[in-house]
Amino acid sequence: MGSRAETPREFTIRHFQEIARANRFAENATIPHDTARCLVCHPEQEDMDPFMIYVDVIARCIPVRRPQVDAELVAAIREDLQWSGEPVDISLDDLRAQKPSALKAFRLWVRNALETGLELLSVHSPSSLTFSLDDAEGHGRRLSFVEGKIREIMDQIMAASGS
Repeated sequence: MGSRAETPREFTIRHFQEIARANRFAENATIPHDTARCLVCHPEQEDMDPFMIYVDVIARCIPVRRPQVDAELVAAIREDLQWSGEPVDISLDDLRAQKPSALKAFRLWVRNALETGLELLSVHSPSSLTFSLDDAEGHGRRLSFVEGKIREIMDQIMAASGS
């Protein structure tokens, strides 16, 4: 049984998921890797909008870092709500019950996590591009892609929790 070579996309996703698993995303620029195969370093290797490559990489890392609905996730959501000046009245039970206010707060947290991830990728290497979720505004395809990734992340985390 032959093994196929890992594509640059698979390599990049695996590399950043390992970083997320170790909670070392803030220091991702210092972690050695094969820069020639990394799509964050060289997005031109993929026939895809670099913005979408970066969003996809981050989207696949968030559920690795926060794989399920638990007290830690709720604490992170509450912290984001506090920073944004929103009411912090969300509980673990609210999120598990998928109450609309809890899902709205969860969505905000996922969006903020994507934004933070994009910021951290911008300092990954000297050739890294700088993106913000604001770069999707006015670009229907990008906006749809981001919205789809937000739903995908939320669904994956909720499903892992049996919610």
